[in-house]
Amino acid sequence: MTGKEVIDSFNNAWRALAKQYTDRPDESTRCAMNLIAKMIGEVESQVNRPRKEGQITMDEWLAMLQEGI
Repeated sequence: MTGKEVIDSFNNAWRALAKQYTDRPDESTRCAMNLIAKMIGEVESQVNRPRKEGQITMDEWLAMLQEGI
């Protein structure tokens, strides 16, 4: 999975939650949206990092998610 595909996937998840939040606003949905927004920012920064520094691998990304951002 490419970085762009990961970002697109997170964006789709965020949009789905935004629609759900519009229909039925609640705190847990808002928190989930904020978490996904942070994840999108992190992935974008990793994808846009210059190649000389090396990009984050999927394994590194999954490990970071398991630890919490």
